[in-house]
Amino acid sequence: MTISAEERLDRLERLVEANSQAIAHLTQQQGEILERMDRLSGDTEKLSGRVEKLSGDVEKLTFKFDTSQTLGERLERLATSLIAGATISIIAGVILVLLREGSR
Repeated sequence: MTISAEERLDRLERLVEANSQAIAHLTQQQGEILERMDRLSGDTEKLSGRVEKLSGDVEKLTFKFDTSQTLGERLERLATSLIAGATISIIAGVILVLLREGSR
């Protein structure tokens, strides 16, 4: 049971056609993958730009937070000083009034 030359040729032609179709399908898939990669590359660049902007915003917010914290500490010291000064003034006033009353 030998295969004739024509049958071999038909078989080879079918195999070549099947391989050609498979190659065409793979080529199409490759093109789609390349398009996706290009889109992903663009998206990655956009994300990178957004991350850089957010990093700058975080730095600005950190500076503002540090500044407001320092300002808050200064205001706290000022308030404490004013309260201490007012307390001393009241105590001194009371002592002076008591001294006047005692000298009469």
